[in-house]
Amino acid sequence: MEPTTNQMDEIRRMISKYRITRQGDNLAIYNRPKTAAEVEVIRAAKPEILAELIRREEESAAKEAARIEEARAIRAGEIVIRPQWHDGEILSGWEVFGQAADALEEIGLAKYISGWGHIVEQATIDALGKEFTFPQAAELTRRAREEKEAAARAKAEERQAKFDEAKRTGKRVE
Repeated sequence: MEPTTNQMDEIRRMISKYRITRQGDNLAIYNRPKTAAEVEVIRAAKPEILAELIRREEESAAKEAARIEEARAIRAGEIVIRPQWHDGEILSGWEVFGQAADALEEIGLAKYISGWGHIVEQATIDALGKEFTFPQAAELTRRAREEKEAAARAKAEERQAKFDEAKRTGKRVE
């Protein structure tokens, strides 16, 4: 028999009040009930509590799977990125949200501003337009990223060469 709305509310309240979690087929209770009557109420509602905790876990897993799929689709170019103009009193700019914001931040086209969100430079909008795909954005920054990686590689090689020379000569190298 399905629990009524009032019973479900009571189950949710108990889960929150006693900080109940699921450990396999058992319940872990972090805030101990104060009376024997409270313990009996929890024992009697154990199947419904377990069902609610399992439902929450499945819902969380489904949300995570949807988030991962959205990130994959954006990076594959299946979803078009549409920045929105945000006209603020202090800060105005093109704003992106969610997985698109994370993807653009990875390649350096968006930056996070605390309390505001992810902003995309006007130059990016001028170059790509108001709708673009992630592969188009990645191509726009490809040369700059390659130059940055080459510079980092050269610096690491130069540093390693100095270490090798210091090891070979036994003297310090600046």
